[in-house]
Amino acid sequence: MDVNIVLLGVGLIIVFGFFAEFMFKKVGVPDILFLVLLGFLIGPHAFGWVQPEAIAAFAPVFTTFALLFLLFEGALSIDLKSFARGLLSGSSISLFNFIISAVTVTAILALLKFDFLLSLLIGCALGGVSSAFVMPLLKQLKPNGKVYTMLALESAITDVFTIVFALTIMQLIQVNVFSFKNVMSQIISLFAVAGLIGIIGASLWIFLDKKVFKEHKSFMSTIAFLLILYFITEFLGGNGAIAALFFGLVLSNSKQLGSIIVGIRNKPDKSNGNGEEKKSSEEETAKNSITIVALSEEEHRFYSQISFFLKIFFFVYIGLLLNINNSKAIMIGGLLALTILGARNLSLLITRKMDKQDKSLINSIFARGLAAAAVIQIVFENGILTDPLLLDITYFFIVTTILLSSARVFIHKIRFKKTDS
Repeated sequence: MDVNIVLLGVGLIIVFGFFAEFMFKKVGVPDILFLVLLGFLIGPHAFGWVQPEAIAAFAPVFTTFALLFLLFEGALSIDLKSFARGLLSGSSISLFNFIISAVTVTAILALLKFDFLLSLLIGCALGGVSSAFVMPLLKQLKPNGKVYTMLALESAITDVFTIVFALTIMQLIQVNVFSFKNVMSQIISLFAVAGLIGIIGASLWIFLDKKVFKEHKSFMSTIAFLLILYFITEFLGGNGAIAALFFGLVLSNSKQLGSIIVGIRNKPDKSNGNGEEKKSSEEETAKNSITIVALSEEEHRFYSQISFFLKIFFFVYIGLLLNINNSKAIMIGGLLALTILGARNLSLLITRKMDKQDKSLINSIFARGLAAAAVIQIVFENGILTDPLLLDITYFFIVTTILLSSARVFIHKIRFKKTDS
């Protein structure tokens, strides 16, 4: 393979990714569709310029890192105060839609005579909406605060649900044991180990950042520490991706968490009636809380760019694997996508008190994306998903949900633009 050609190809793909994002902002056509189309065109089923086998050796490392970084970077966008305010509405619609979607996909695949556990795994993997699709769309549409929070939380929470439940079922299939007790104990064990390591790791990293590295810390050092944390968590029997989630949550909300800890530590003595100790404690709390900022705005932007880079190449890779010659996969993937489109309308059971425009927008956003595709790739690379038909079905399902959701959002914009005018 000519190194110069490879470097040229990488550069052109990145430029195309920026063009696709520009088109999304200007026209409203999701950049994911452009990226998948590019991958398909350069792949074996079109011009044949790139063969999946040429990059097969790097695919497991790339997909694992993409999934790991997806959760880490997604956690950085979760503000605990906003999360708490929108927790009831956001988590209720997230859990409701995830369960409906997962059950629907599982039931259809099981009815089509696929293995039940594999059907359940794929149902969980395809149960959540894509934050890579939702967040840019919300920035473009600028809905009211409540709807923005609900949809942003849904995309963040269901990305986590997708990864956690699918990988848990994958591990259950590997040990060949399935019962409600085992499922719950496995989930609790994964969260306990991974959560503890993620929180301890974040606390250690904040200490190193503030007391050791100080102004000499490199943005890349956080990623290096994240990879080490992933290895330790997996070695100890936890889930490295979940540890990355907790690591990102603590780093992103270090100022708020630090304020709480310092406030508890400096809690004034209630027996003191002159209020001077209270005032001193409040000043000390404010002073300490300001210093506990683990990530700067520049770091947030840097990690966002890495996430963007991963998204570009991951969806181009998915396009490479898209096989339009498999008519059975196209039909089943299309059927699943149409069913999810209809099932999304069940959100009305939760949003019935909202106005028509908000309900329309919520029902229109249901595209699947990076988390689903990354999980399916990891399952395939671990030898759990051996039937290539199921792999093709999931890819067509993801692409079709993006197309259908984009169409519904476009109709929503036209419909309510007329209403507003």
